[in-house]
Order: sequence, then structure tokens, then C-alpha cells
Amino acid sequence: MPYVSRKQCVSGVHQLLGSTLRDARRERQGRIVGIDQTREHPVIDVIWQGQPRAERIIITCDQLRDLVRASLARDAAARAKGAAVTDADAGQTSDKEPVLLAEQRRA
Repeated sequence: MPYVSRKQCVSGVHQLLGSTLRDARRERQGRIVGIDQTREHPVIDVIWQGQPRAERIIITCDQLRDLVRASLARDAAARAKGAAVTDADAGQTSDKEPVLLAEQRRA
């Protein structure tokens, strides 16, 4: 049986996998390729554009919850917009708007 900690995990994080993340402070974008909630603080793995390897970023549970909410809201807006698309536009695809990351690092 796997170990389950006493802390409450954020649900719906699978929604973030493959999402584009934008770091406004460093003016860069990347893709979320992993999420680890087994540690004291959640960690997301991001491959930034132009980087060969993923970077592990420590975030708070609240930040992870906010990322999930933003992703769900963005997807709901895209579905609503897609419902209004005419048959002529149905063949076109567009990238999702990236989720904004407010990075927090330990001192």
C-alpha cells in the first residue's frame, strides 16, 4: 500500500500536464512535464524554451491550486469560444493561452 501523508493534496493536477507556463519575471515560457505532491511542498517540473532539461520549481499548495483553477477556467473559456465557432472555422487550431507563474524560491 502506498504511503499517504496527512497533508491534503491538490486535486485535478493532471489537468496541468502539458500546459504552457509563462514566467513574467524572467520573460520565458515552458511546458509542465511533471508534478510531485509527495514532498513537503509541491514541485512542478517545467521544460523552459531553449533548455534541454526540466527545472524543478517548488511552489505552495495555494499556488498549485491557483494554477489548476486558471487552467480549468482557460479550458472552459476555450470550450465556450469553440461553441461559437462556425463550421468554416472548425478546422483551425490555436495554442492555449499560457498560465502565469508567480515563482517563489526558498532563501
